[in-house]
Order: sequence, then structure tokens, then C-alpha cells
Amino acid sequence: MATGPRDAPAESGRRPDHAPIDFMAMISHDLRTPLAAIREALSLLSETAAGQLDERQRRYLSVALEEVDQLNRMIGNIVEAARIDAGKVVLHKDAVDLSELLAAAVNGLSLLIDKRSLVVERTVPPTPATVKGDRDRLLRVFNNLLDNAIKYSPPGGTIRIDIRPLDPHSPVLAEQGITVPARYVAVAIDDSGPGIPPEFLGRIFGKFECVDPHGPGTGLGLAIVRSIVEMHRGKVWVESSPGRGATFRLLLPVGEDS
Repeated sequence: MATGPRDAPAESGRRPDHAPIDFMAMISHDLRTPLAAIREALSLLSETAAGQLDERQRRYLSVALEEVDQLNRMIGNIVEAARIDAGKVVLHKDAVDLSELLAAAVNGLSLLIDKRSLVVERTVPPTPATVKGDRDRLLRVFNNLLDNAIKYSPPGGTIRIDIRPLDPHSPVLAEQGITVPARYVAVAIDDSGPGIPPEFLGRIFGKFECVDPHGPGTGLGLAIVRSIVEMHRGKVWVESSPGRGATFRLLLPVGEDS
């Protein structure tokens, strides 16, 4: 059975290495107001003047919107990492349909998906795949995983999403150390990128770990994914080999008693 606290990280309180994260969180809060104003101005321009722009100008406008959204996601991750590290996260749980939530995440990243001409294939159950969880934080999990898949998939590549309820006696539960029969939902997000080198597989969910040290991002996205999933008493891991893409898998319990 997955272990860990229900509504708080496994560790709380402050540790001596918090100064850099506290500083980043403070700066992040200060950046949000001007970024929100820029985003609103670009959105208004896109809605009111797009018909008067030529194709190149519309492309520039689209790129500006994408970059502002990317900055907002990065800032959100920095603030979330600071809250998790300080033990200040409290989950607000309700019934969450993971199929609907992943659809919302895909829609929110549609500009990036379209820009790279990516195909998103979804396999979802015919009925809602509902768990009890914090909708906003689970949405951040899926945003981070999809953002990662988009970043590493080549233009024209395919991202595959698979959601399925698991039988309480499914072998995958025992393989992940969940020995008490319980109902879980399994989610897999598969990219068509270069894969993850074997030496990174054991630490890819660590803070500030990046396969590409010169790539975009803060190196916090996957660390946040792991923390939030574990706060929900779930499991997350990655399967990959060089040249064959990466598949991020997670298990989330259906109810409070799981």
C-alpha cells in the first residue's frame, strides 16, 4: 500500500537550505502581476486585431502568448516548490475525473502542441475515471508531465495518454509495493522523444535535475509531480531507454480508504 500523509508532505518545517527557494518564491510573486497584464494585453490584441495582421505578425503574437504562458507555468512551479518544501501544502480533496482533467491540461497547452504539430492520442475509459484528490494540484501534475512530453517530442511527433481503472489485484500494484488490494486509476503519458539516459532514471524526479542542462525550465516540474502524487498516496515512475521516448506512469487511489 502506498504510504505518506494525506494532506501534507512527508516532511514539514524548514531546513537550512530553504533560503534560495524562499528567495525565488518572493521574486516569483512579484513577477506575476506584470505578466498577468502582458497576458491580458496580448489576448485583447489577438481577439481585436488579429484580422488586421499578416501571417508573420500573427505568428509573432502567438509566440509571445506561448512564452508568457511558459513563464507563468515556471513561476507557478517555483512557488509550489517553495510551499511543498516549507510544509505549507494542504490538499482540498473532492471527486476528480482524471479523463476530464487531462483533457483540460491538453487544452491549456494547445498553443504549444499546435506550434510543434504534435498529435495527442488519448485512450480513456467509457465512464469517468474518478479519484478523490485536489483538482488544482493534480492539474499541475498533468500540466508538468505534458509540458515535459511536448518539450522532448520532435515536431510532428505523437504523445499518447492512457487512463484506465485497475483491478484491485492488478500485478502492477504489487510491483509498485502496493500490497493491500485497493482500487486505483493508472495514467501513462508517453512521448516520442530521445528517451532518458539510464544514469538519469534514478534521479529524474529530483529537484533541479535536468536531462538537458541547457534546456528550458527550472528543473522543478518533475519534483513537484512526485511530491503531489505522493501526497495523494499514489506512485509515479518513468520507463525509458535512449532513442525510444519516455513513459511517465502514475497510480492514484480512488478513495480515502485506499
